[in-house]
Amino acid sequence: MPPEPMSADRVYNLYNSYRFLLAVSLFLVILIPESPLFFGSVSTRYAVAYCGVYLLQFVVTFLLFRSRPSTTAVFGIAFLDISLICLLLLLGRQQDNGLTTLLFVPIIIGNILIPGRIGVLLAAMASIFLMFISYYTDSIGLFSQHIDVGLKGTLFFVTALLMQSYNQRLKNTEKTAQLSQSRAIDLQKLSQRIMQHMRTGIVVIREPDQVVMMNDAAHLMLATQTDEGDLDTISHQLQIAYWQWKENPNLRQNSFRATPDTPDVQPNFTRLAYEADVYVLVFLEDKATMSQQAQQLKLAALGQLTASIAHEIRNPLGAISHSAQLLSESENLDKHDQKLLNIVHKHSRRMNDIIETILQLSRKEQWSPELLDVNDWLNQFIREEHFSGFDRPKIQFKPTRKELLARFDTKQLHQVIMNIFLNGLRYSMQKTGTASLMIKTGVNTSGHPWLEIIDQGPGIPVHQAGSVFDPFFTTDKSGTGLGLYISRELCEANQASLELLSTKNDGGCTFRISFAHPGKRIE
Repeated sequence: MPPEPMSADRVYNLYNSYRFLLAVSLFLVILIPESPLFFGSVSTRYAVAYCGVYLLQFVVTFLLFRSRPSTTAVFGIAFLDISLICLLLLLGRQQDNGLTTLLFVPIIIGNILIPGRIGVLLAAMASIFLMFISYYTDSIGLFSQHIDVGLKGTLFFVTALLMQSYNQRLKNTEKTAQLSQSRAIDLQKLSQRIMQHMRTGIVVIREPDQVVMMNDAAHLMLATQTDEGDLDTISHQLQIAYWQWKENPNLRQNSFRATPDTPDVQPNFTRLAYEADVYVLVFLEDKATMSQQAQQLKLAALGQLTASIAHEIRNPLGAISHSAQLLSESENLDKHDQKLLNIVHKHSRRMNDIIETILQLSRKEQWSPELLDVNDWLNQFIREEHFSGFDRPKIQFKPTRKELLARFDTKQLHQVIMNIFLNGLRYSMQKTGTASLMIKTGVNTSGHPWLEIIDQGPGIPVHQAGSVFDPFFTTDKSGTGLGLYISRELCEANQASLELLSTKNDGGCTFRISFAHPGKRIE
């Protein structure tokens, strides 16, 4: 992994440290007795004055610009260093002794901290000063054999351009790293939010038994508010399942309840290795939800099977019905035989109705939703519809608001409402002797319209309330048990829901249709 590049502030601080050390080193050189190094042709007084000026400019610039200054200030500091180093070359009047290499430091630092052509100007100024020094010293025969000014100037420019290129790549890398870091943080926040909103409970355990993370679903299933801690403290039942899984990972763990009010939970474990630690990821599934999903799969498979069977039965049933019709035209039949033929006709028609319903459900015909006023549609439905088998049924409908908009396929809505109406009228007639219903409409707090159909029948036993929408379930011996099942399927096809709100043993059932929001409905 490449090292992390230094920040601009750190580069500036290192540059200040270098300038301080250079000033101290120059003072130490002066203390060396009879040393011609750097100041061989000048007196000690001039050497001390030079070192004092260099140290003074360092102190002043350091006090003025403790943090990284502006581009102009950095250029001024670097230019001042170049000027003082070139002055040092003039004071030496002997061999270079490597002093020209000191010019590379302000050029490099300046081009790191100064973007664009301004940084290259430092290399140009250093080259011009060096040319002047060479010309001045060559007049008295010094430096001409040791310094190639053209080569030095070229190196200054090459160094400046390389630093500018490096600086640009560094900035691009920094922007890319910041963008990647920002995206990583956003993805991390998104993943945490997704995990918190998952219906599956998630618990992360650092081995051996330290809980480090839980989502909201796990809190509800385990009846705890603690996010971290010992597993035994958070859930003793989960710890037992955890240790059983560690002893035998292939063994399916038993479900458990944290409290009598929490759902029955099925735990599943998987081990993850991350860096130097080993974690165990625990998935907590609501067993009731799992059973419901399995039941839905069974019902789907049953639907396909019954559709195939219905298709195979239809042809022989048609032959039986046609033969019975031909037989009924015979003049040699007595009353007993005619009664048997009527039974054959009746049950053939009933079987044909069941087959037609199953085939219609399996075809899943296309629906055409329309924006309609449910109140107006219901008023027209009640006023114009003739309910077979019921003479002047008593239907009360008083809408809570003038307009109730919803989207639904009108043909399918007619089929759903007719089915629920006929069931309610029939059971109300059995209980009270009067075919009566009460209709209510309204809008819930989230803006979704709803419709309730309330009958005055004997009600449905509590232990059977969960099965009313199952196919072929019926409490009426003459019914097929498919009416409510098909009605719910049609509602779901129109992005609505049909549910049994309440059932009372002393009488009455309430069915509610919750429509999709007319303004937010997905087409």
